[in-house]
This record gives sequence, C-alpha cells and structure tokens, in this order.
Amino acid sequence: MSNSFKRNKKLAIPFLVPSLLVYIIFFIYPALSGLFYSFFDYKGFSRDKTFIGISNFVEALSDKIFWSALVINLKIMFFGGLFIFLLAFVFLIIFQCIGHFKGTIRALLFLPNIISPVAICILWGFVFNQNFGLLNNILTSMGLENLIVPWLDPEHIMGSLIFVIVWTYVGFYFVILLSGVSKIPDSVYESAILEGASPIQTFFKITVPMIWDVFTVAVVYWLITSLKMFELPFSFTGFKPRMEIWNLPIYIYMLGFGRNDAIYRIGYAAAIAVFLSIIVMIFVQISRKLMSRESIEY
Repeated sequence: MSNSFKRNKKLAIPFLVPSLLVYIIFFIYPALSGLFYSFFDYKGFSRDKTFIGISNFVEALSDKIFWSALVINLKIMFFGGLFIFLLAFVFLIIFQCIGHFKGTIRALLFLPNIISPVAICILWGFVFNQNFGLLNNILTSMGLENLIVPWLDPEHIMGSLIFVIVWTYVGFYFVILLSGVSKIPDSVYESAILEGASPIQTFFKITVPMIWDVFTVAVVYWLITSLKMFELPFSFTGFKPRMEIWNLPIYIYMLGFGRNDAIYRIGYAAAIAVFLSIIVMIFVQISRKLMSRESIEY
C-alpha cells in the first residue's frame, strides 16, 4: 500500500465521521433500542419496564389484528405492485413509440412524487367522497348512476386506497425503468429494426432483458416501500384510519402512541416492528433469488 493511499485514507476519515454519526444515531440506535424494548413490558413514559422475554412475540402470533394488518400489507404489496409495474411498462412502450413531448410526459407522470402524501390523500378524499365527491358527480352527469358506489365504505376502501397508491408511485417506477432504457445503445435497436423486429418484439426481446437488473432493483425497492408504507393509508380517511386499511405500520403506531384512546404498549409495538423487519428481509431475499439472472453486457 503506497504512502499516498494511506495519506488519502486518513484524510477521508474526518469526512466520513459526520455521516457515520448520523447513521448510528438515527438508524442503528433506534433499531437496537426497538429490539431491546421488544423483550419488555414497557409503556414508554418512565424507566419502569418489566422483562417478559419473548411473550410479546408469542402474543403477536395469536393477535388477530396483527394477522389482518399483515394481510393488508400483502394486498398493498401484491396488487399495488402488479398495477404499478404493469402501467410502468405500458408507459415505457408508449414512451419509446412517441417522438415528441417526452420531457412533458415524464414530468407529468413523476409529478405525484413531489406532492405531500397528506395533500394527495386530501385531494383523493374529495374525489371519492360519497356525498359531494367529484367522481360520483361525473358519473351522475354522464348518466352512469348505476356505477356510483360509496368508495370510502369498508367494502370499497381497500380498492380506492390501492388506486391512489398506484397513481402516486407509477411515475416513480416508470422513471426508474426509463433510466435503464436510456443506457441501452441505439445501435441495438437499429439492428433489431434492420432484422424486421416489431416494436412489441423489440420491447420484450431487447428492452426487458437488458433492463432486468434495474427492474429487479425497482421490485426490491417496492417491496420495502409497500411493507413499511404509513403516510398514505394513515391519512387516507382524514388521519383516522379505518380498521379495513390498518397495515402493520399503522398498527404499530396505534399500539405505541394511538389517538385519543392511546394504548401505550411500546414493548409490544416494538415486537411487531421486529416481525415487520423480518418479513421485509424475507420478501427481499425471495425476490432477489427469484429474479436473479446473468447480467447482459452491452
């Protein structure tokens, strides 16, 4: 190892320390604290806590709300991801076929990602409102009263929430996939055109295989995002989330802090948070295993 490399290494350490401290204080310490409190009966407002071992974890496994919240998580992850990536690929095909206004289309699709989730939920709350909502008024003006439903009622609220989630995130994942497409050389597409490949064939035989690594990263990121999603479900019905859309992050919040009828079970909430972390890691590893393939050089 050269002296210049050692000198540069020493110079880099002071620049790494602030970022490392932020990471330790705001990520490592809270994670370890949550794991620690998951073994205690702890209310969170005093130092009094009772060690109860794995009782919180055992209780979670027999908690009906825990399992129903997990099902909501899985519905958001599966159905939300299905429609998000389906639409993202459709937009990608359309984007490759058009010649003008690409920058405008990209900006419009990405626009929901720069809007606050709370503002998005307020907006769609007015749209879906049963009494004065824009959607039902449009259906009425078109003579489609038979299609009018109470979109925020228990039997329809899950579908409405997934629609809002898809509307919010599809542009983000479209841009991620588009970044992979932009790295494919034009000569590859030119060769396909000379060989007589149709746009659909070009997309499935060239574009998808060559952006597979980017697609894998996008899927992993969606799995993490969907399983820990909190803002949209929590604020979708005016900061009073209904039981029909309680996912695990909302249940953790209700256990730890609650609303007017706070429960204040920090230890039990921490145990469910540990379960959620384990579930995220399991799904990430499964997705990476299923989607792994040899990278294509170009």
